[in-house]
Amino acid sequence: MAEQPDNFKDIHGRIVDDLTRRNTWDARQRQFYEMRTFGLRRKVKPWPTAADLHVALIDRVIERLKPNYVNSALGNDTVAGFVPMRQQLTPLTVTAERFFDFKIREKTNFQEEIVRLIDDMLLYGRSVLKAVWDEDKKQIVFQAIDPTRFIVPDYTTNLDEADYLCHVMVQSVDQYKRNEAFNQDEDFIKTITGRGTRFEGINTEKEQSVFQREGLTYEDRQDRIVLWEVYTKNKDGEWVVRTYSPLSPENPVRDDFTLPYKHGQCPFSDFSYELVNGGFYSARGVAEILAANEASLAKMKNSLMDFMELANRPLFQAENPVSLNTANMRMQPGQILPQGIKPVLMSGPPIDFMRVMFEERSEAEQRVGTVDFGIGNNPSDPGSSRKTATEIQALVNTGAAGADLRNRIFRMSLGRLFRQCWSIYVQYDKKDLTFRYAEDLGTVPPDAMHSQYSIMPKGGYDFQTRQFQLQKAVARMQLLGQSPFINQAELVKSVLELDDPSLVRRLVQDPQMNQQEQREEQAKELAAMLSTAFPIAIKPTDDHKAHLEVLFDFQAAAENGFRPVDPAAAQAIGQHVQQHLQALEQIDPNTARAINAQLRKMAKAQEREAQQLGGPAGQLPQPQPMAPAAPAGMAV
Repeated sequence: MAEQPDNFKDIHGRIVDDLTRRNTWDARQRQFYEMRTFGLRRKVKPWPTAADLHVALIDRVIERLKPNYVNSALGNDTVAGFVPMRQQLTPLTVTAERFFDFKIREKTNFQEEIVRLIDDMLLYGRSVLKAVWDEDKKQIVFQAIDPTRFIVPDYTTNLDEADYLCHVMVQSVDQYKRNEAFNQDEDFIKTITGRGTRFEGINTEKEQSVFQREGLTYEDRQDRIVLWEVYTKNKDGEWVVRTYSPLSPENPVRDDFTLPYKHGQCPFSDFSYELVNGGFYSARGVAEILAANEASLAKMKNSLMDFMELANRPLFQAENPVSLNTANMRMQPGQILPQGIKPVLMSGPPIDFMRVMFEERSEAEQRVGTVDFGIGNNPSDPGSSRKTATEIQALVNTGAAGADLRNRIFRMSLGRLFRQCWSIYVQYDKKDLTFRYAEDLGTVPPDAMHSQYSIMPKGGYDFQTRQFQLQKAVARMQLLGQSPFINQAELVKSVLELDDPSLVRRLVQDPQMNQQEQREEQAKELAAMLSTAFPIAIKPTDDHKAHLEVLFDFQAAAENGFRPVDPAAAQAIGQHVQQHLQALEQIDPNTARAINAQLRKMAKAQEREAQQLGGPAGQLPQPQPMAPAAPAGMAV
C-alpha cells in the first residue's frame, strides 16, 4: 500500500466543505445546461395557450465554435510538432512525430473524447481531460470529465499544485464487480450502492446536506455506485490515489497506490475558455456570457408571438350585447356575423420586435467573437445597407483577434496534454514501435524514443472559411514559391492542409529523409547487382541524383581497392548508370549533359593511361561526385 499523506484523514471533510461552498456554482451550471438544451420556461403565461419558445442562441454559438477548436486539434497532417532539445538527425524527429500522431489518432479514443471536452469547455467555461495508461490494452485511455464531477479547492489555479483532486465516478454494479482491484464483498457493495444502507461517517448537519447531491454522493438508481477517486501528495511530492465511496468514506474500495508516471504530474489536464483572475470555478463559458442575451431574445420572441396571436384572433364587441346569443356564433372563414358585431381593431406594436432582436443578436455575436455577416443587414430597417468588403474584412479581423486569443489558451493546455502523453509512451510503449503514415508502414528507431522534445500542437484557429484560407495559401505559394529564404516543403504543406490534410501524408515527404531513403534503396540495388550481375531497371520515383551519387561513391571506393568488381557486375552497374543518366536528362538536361561530357573525358583519359601501361581500359569509369572535377549539378 502506498504511503498515506499525513493530512489524508482530513481530505474527506475538506471535500465536503468545498462541495458546500460551490453550491451556487453548481446551480448555475445546471441552469446553463437547461438554457442550452431545453430553454428556460416562462414563469407566468398571460393565458394558458400563450407561446413558450426557446431561442437557441447559446446552442447555435457553441455549435458554430466547436468545429474550429476540433480542427485546431485534429485538422493537420500530424497532431503535434516535435523539436529535439538535443542533437539528432531530422529523420528521427520526423519519425517520432509520425509515430505519436498514429498512436494518438488510431490507438486511443482521443478523437472522440476531445470533441466532448471542447463541448464542455464552451458550455461551462472549464473542462478536464484524464489521460492514463491501460496496461491491459497497452494504450493511453482518455476520459473527458464533466466539470461538475471534478472537485478541487475553489482557489486552485494549477492542478499540479492543488491541495487535492477529486474525480467523481459513477459506475454500474456490474462495472464495479468487473474490476478485480475493488473490494468484492457483497455486504460492502450493498452498502455503497444507490443511496446505501447506512450513512457511517456523516456526523454533522453540513455533511448530511451534502448527501442530497444526487450524482455526486449517491445515485437514486439502485444499480449505480458513486466512487470518489482522490489525489493528494505525500512528503516526497508524489501523487497518492485513494478510491472510496462517499457513503462509506472510512473504507477504501481498493488499496492506495502512488502514480507510477515519470512525468510526475497529475493525470488531469484542464482546458479553460478564458483566463481570468480567481480560482478554478471563475472561468465563464459561452452559456454564462450569453445567458442574458438568450433570455432577452426568448422574452421578445414570446411577446411577438403573443401579439400575433391577438392580432390573428381578434376580440369582438357587440352594440347590443343583451340580444346576442354567443352560443349560436361560429368563428369560421366566410361566416356572416350577427348585426351589431364588430372586431376590435388592434393597434400596431409599440416597438419593432425584429429590429430589437437583430440588435440583441448582434451584441451576442460580438461578445463571443463569432462574426455573422448578416448582422446589420436588417430587412425591417429601410435605412440599413449591405456591408462592403472593407466592413466585412474589419469584422473578420476584429473577431479573429479574440478568437485567436482563446485558441492560444486552448493550445497551451493541449500542448501540456501531448507532452504528458509522449512521456507515457516513452515509459511504457517501447515494444510496439510500428506505425502507419498514409499508406506506408514504418518503425520508430529506439534512439528517437526519448523525452527531450519540445512538443506543441500543430495548426491554429481556422476562423475564416476554409475556402478563403485556401485562396490565401495558394496566393502565398505563388508569390514565395521560388524564394530561397522560404522552406518550400512547409509552404506546400500549408496549402495541402487546407485542401485535404490527408494529402500531406500521401504527397509530402521531408527532403532530407527522402534523400536518405533513396540512397539506401540504391545501396540495396548495388548489392544485388554485385551478387547476381543482373541489371536492375530504374523506377519512375527514383531520385536520380541521389542514386548516381551512391554509384559514383562506390566506384571511387572500388578504384581505391575497397573490393574487386566482377566484369559482368561492372557491366550491369554501367547499364544502370546509363539508365539513371537518361532519366536525369529528361528532368535536368544541363546536369546530365555535363556528367556525360565528364564521363567521356574521364574514359578517354583512362584509356590512354591503360594503353601506356599496357593494360585494359576501366570497365566503369566514373568521376567522384564530390571531387572538384565533378559537375556542379552533382553536388547534391
